[in-house]
Amino acid sequence: MEMNKAFEVACSKTEQLLLSKGYEKAAVAHSETQLNVMYVGENAYSIIYTYSNKKIILRSCGADEGEPDNKWKTLATWLYDPESDGIKEAESIAEDFAETIRGPKQTSAVQKQKKRKKDGEQSVDPLFLANRMVTYFPELKDEIAYEKAHYSDFRGVTFAEEHIVDRFAELVESSDAKRLEKLSQGLSALYTAGDLDTKGIITYDLLNSVKSDEKFNSLISAFSDADKKIAKAARNLRGKKIKPEKEKKRSKFISDTLNNMQQ
Repeated sequence: MEMNKAFEVACSKTEQLLLSKGYEKAAVAHSETQLNVMYVGENAYSIIYTYSNKKIILRSCGADEGEPDNKWKTLATWLYDPESDGIKEAESIAEDFAETIRGPKQTSAVQKQKKRKKDGEQSVDPLFLANRMVTYFPELKDEIAYEKAHYSDFRGVTFAEEHIVDRFAELVESSDAKRLEKLSQGLSALYTAGDLDTKGIITYDLLNSVKSDEKFNSLISAFSDADKKIAKAARNLRGKKIKPEKEKKRSKFISDTLNNMQQ
């Protein structure tokens, strides 16, 4: 899908929501490196797509007399690859961004700093991975909301094992070569940008849920040679017990994913 069109779709519901609340579309700044749109009202919201890392980000900051204070905080982040993603993925992003603004995340009192990679870029964490899986399994949206409402930290491994693994295995089993290629590209991007927890979920939980060695090899076809070796080594761990994840203390508030991020 052409990226400018995908960006418009991804911004559409946020724009409708904010304009209905009296916000103004203050700026559109597209360039060869990124797409950027900003809305200003009581505070400021911005949606940015960066071509280099294929990330589309919803962020917000304060505003004074129609001018943003530029102390931006990231509210939601998605990967979007125009070569493999289409209208369905863009619409999922649009819905998530709108829900982020109007939903319980907006009033959460819990703010959690995400892990960062050595180069300062935000890592893909298990919550990001789960949100990406909503594209394939829409029912995950409510399950993610429940998880965030009842636990102070998102239990990535537990959530994946209880809600994603079986669905993923069924999806792979029913997928043809073209769809497996697209899945491989998406998993490779998530694995490359992922933190250690995310990498573990992809290799040990998702890939190991695939029974067919042929389909497993198709799923890792887009991975780098080094990542393929890791995935194959993890496949040798199938059936072996891994120390379970500790259950986190329940929180009275919904855990949010706001973090500072330089652009």
